[in-house]
Amino acid sequence: MAFRFRRPALSAALSGAVLALGLTALPAGAQWVLEPIGASEGVRQLHDLAFDANGRGLLSWDAALDGHVPRIFGGVAARDPAGGWQRPPDLAGIDAVSAQIHLWSQDRTLVVGREGGVTGPGRRRLLVADGRSDGGIGATRTLGQFTAASWSASNASGDAIVAWTREKSPFLAVSDRMDGHGFGPPRDLAIARSATVAINARGDRLLAWPEGRRIGVRIRRAGGRWGPTKRIGSLPLDRDRRLSSLVAPDGRMLITWGRDRGHCGVAVADATGAWHVRRLELRCGPAAVGRRQAPVLPIADSKGRTYVAWTRATRQANSVTLARVGRTGPVSRSVVSRQRGAMLDDVAAGPNGVIAVTWAAVLSKTNPLLTATYAGVRAAGAVFAVERLSPAGVVVARGSRVAFQPLTGQVVVAIPYVVGRTLAVGSAISPRAAP
Repeated sequence: MAFRFRRPALSAALSGAVLALGLTALPAGAQWVLEPIGASEGVRQLHDLAFDANGRGLLSWDAALDGHVPRIFGGVAARDPAGGWQRPPDLAGIDAVSAQIHLWSQDRTLVVGREGGVTGPGRRRLLVADGRSDGGIGATRTLGQFTAASWSASNASGDAIVAWTREKSPFLAVSDRMDGHGFGPPRDLAIARSATVAINARGDRLLAWPEGRRIGVRIRRAGGRWGPTKRIGSLPLDRDRRLSSLVAPDGRMLITWGRDRGHCGVAVADATGAWHVRRLELRCGPAAVGRRQAPVLPIADSKGRTYVAWTRATRQANSVTLARVGRTGPVSRSVVSRQRGAMLDDVAAGPNGVIAVTWAAVLSKTNPLLTATYAGVRAAGAVFAVERLSPAGVVVARGSRVAFQPLTGQVVVAIPYVVGRTLAVGSAISPRAAP
């Protein structure tokens, strides 16, 4: 796979590293473009990549870098609609590992995370802040005290839901807001130590959590109240089960679950509210690294069709798989790639039903750390076109992120790669979509 390069402002160290890796060739006829992100050394895990309606992109990560104050920090990079990345100031006052950034409206963001710079039990507040898609963050506000972990979701209108667990309580607390106008008082809605939340464009909300062999679910339809708890499924007992969720535009709801090398599946609520539980694999592949750590990722495309993506583990080669999900469960599946050591990283939906999947795969039997990043892009009704995004000579880490630039239809993939003894991040940009 060949690239041509744009050169936005690079730090001297990162620029030298890129040159040292021999990435300066500009072959004729190249299609994808590599855009390095300056001053991004120290990356540990990529978090969120999204674009607003004006075409501005925002990428976030947590990092650790000797000589940086503080040593552990949250980094952000903003991409101009015309191309090229800027590095706004790092996140201040918010724990880098737990921070989530949601884009809404045309240029607004919601930041959710635990209080940063505080150590020891009993002193972690849950904070929220409003910001802009250029990376600017406003003053923080407190949602809760003694926070252990949190999960959040938002839609384009500024509706949002935040759930969190506390160090001194067995209850799962939830607070939400309408149209970006402030969060209401928290309510204890379940007894749980982990959860997943989701919301769609009209404001339907879903809260789900592991409950022994079952999954607990509560639903709040737009303009209504939280419904009673439902318990669905009869699953293998698994303390490491991780959930993800989705509320489709038409109000259908999906919950996925699984763990590395274990049972994984999907549950779908039909129009009557009945849940249909389906197993995807007896043995799912490795989970995506980073904050999401989700073995199965649900997604809805621009036409409202729902899908789930996961890695199927086999002895010969893992299979990165995408399945279409109907009203009662999977109706078809496609193997995006079958490679040694393959692991799903991310999935995104773009205009006109286009879907992009990214993953990492091992290049050498003798060196399992030598990996490359790939993307598979599929137009509606077509097969996946697979591209290797990391050029030869570049060692990448797992955990890429993918999103679509809404004005051009381009696929943007953020890729963590090795620079000396640390990681930096760059992006691969696909050609413009056909008008």
